[in-house]
Amino acid sequence: MKLLTSTTLACLSLLLLRPAPAAAQDIRAQEKITVARVIVDAHITDDHGEPIRNLGPADLRLSIDGRPAEIESVDWVAETGPAREMVAAAEPEKGDEVETQPPQGRLVVFFFQTDFQRAPSRIGGQMQFLPYAERFLDSLEPEDRVAVLSFDSHLKFRLDFSRDPEKIRKAIEDALKIDDPPWPGLSYSPSLRSSLNADAARNAASSEEALFLLGNALRPIPGPKSLILFGWGLGRLSNGQVVMSRYYELARRTLESSRTTVFVMDISLADYHSLEVGLGKVAADTGGSYMKTHDFPTMALERLERSLQGHYEIVVKKPSDLKPGRHAIELRVPSKKRAVILARSGFDE
Repeated sequence: MKLLTSTTLACLSLLLLRPAPAAAQDIRAQEKITVARVIVDAHITDDHGEPIRNLGPADLRLSIDGRPAEIESVDWVAETGPAREMVAAAEPEKGDEVETQPPQGRLVVFFFQTDFQRAPSRIGGQMQFLPYAERFLDSLEPEDRVAVLSFDSHLKFRLDFSRDPEKIRKAIEDALKIDDPPWPGLSYSPSLRSSLNADAARNAASSEEALFLLGNALRPIPGPKSLILFGWGLGRLSNGQVVMSRYYELARRTLESSRTTVFVMDISLADYHSLEVGLGKVAADTGGSYMKTHDFPTMALERLERSLQGHYEIVVKKPSDLKPGRHAIELRVPSKKRAVILARSGFDE
């Protein structure tokens, strides 16, 4: 019997270990291509602020970096009792076996910029609009939850998400104070306290940094949120131009990734002021709106209430060749020439 040499044995081992062509084809056949998607929360209203309902994928056009993107689904989410009733009235009658989903409640964050220097145009505007901010509470649904924070010399956490109108009202009134409130107790889920760092809040040196911390704390909480910014300005004036701090881009990213829309109530007692540019920017970047309050506070409040009746959740397929970086979003409704479209300006890949 002829013995096999070590070289022959090695060759045989390689042949046995080598996969058959068919097996290789099977492996390749099992590979899957993952298509990434992005959710765009959009408020689409007429020029009076009333939501435009019953829009579908065929009614919308969305582009990413100027290129048409495929809209996979469009869902209108009614967020108030009257809005849900209008949706139900417009739908055909269904059998008794169909169950209506109970309302989940909106998550609303009140963020007050309280001027540490006590400039009359700023603190006076805040005091003037305070009763209207409290009146906004009357429009809330029983399931809605509100958190209250303020910024003067640093970020102050006054109330975690709560349904208690009296606690919310007191936190709103206390936002006028230059004090050091105790860290609020942990609320039932959802909660900001578990994600908001007290030391970081105490060290936040600008409103942009405070918004970054707040957006980051909102990220673990699923679903869309609304942040109502009662403010007097973002950024700083340098050589005649408004310059945003280095924290602004971080704030924008965390607000976008947490699906937080910023609605700005400019409380300054001025027809125009330079730092309103920064306020308008954060509203536009996150898909919210910018409104002045000193002349027509009731009108600003009513428009905000109409905007929060509901929104569209638009699921879009991302182009497969997107590179890392910032990508612009443009949403249009060709059939509604006068539609007011509020949607975030882009996303980061």
